[in-house]
Amino acid sequence: AMTVLEVVEWPAKVLETKSEVVKEFDEDLKKFVADMHETMDESGGIGLAANQVNVAKRVLTILIPWSENSYAEQEEVKESWHDKRYTFINPVITKKQGKFKWQEGCLSFPEVYEFVERAEEVWVTAQDENGKTFEVHANGLFSVCLQHEIDHIDGIVFINRMSRLKSSMVRKKVMKRNRLMNAEVDSE
Repeated sequence: AMTVLEVVEWPAKVLETKSEVVKEFDEDLKKFVADMHETMDESGGIGLAANQVNVAKRVLTILIPWSENSYAEQEEVKESWHDKRYTFINPVITKKQGKFKWQEGCLSFPEVYEFVERAEEVWVTAQDENGKTFEVHANGLFSVCLQHEIDHIDGIVFINRMSRLKSSMVRKKVMKRNRLMNAEVDSE
């Protein structure tokens, strides 16, 4: 049976921790990957990194539904990567090309959507849950998502990619939200 894991929210320390390379491709890893997919689906996210579920390992999952996600208005054409379930273990960006901005969200920063500048295209080499090596060439939202999730396993959260002003606005918004939520818990 698959388990829905708890998604940690910033400022959890694990989100700013550089994750370790996966060396053991065993049953535990396969179970963890399945749990990550289940968690991502359940949370309505299009991508998830292991440290977002409190595990500092270089594992990420991606599934970008065609036109049923919150980024649909920014997407124009159906791509081969839409509706496709991906698991990237020990991913490495081997090449980047172009620059563009996309309004990004993050499961670890609820209700925050901000524009971040990224490479328009990336080439990524990774392993699947069996340890087999594969490569993808990503564009559009897939490229954004991969860069966002690879940042996560490097201990980089998307506010680190924003201007100082934007970043401090988001930090304040998150802190305020946390205070309000904690106040509600206290009053129950």
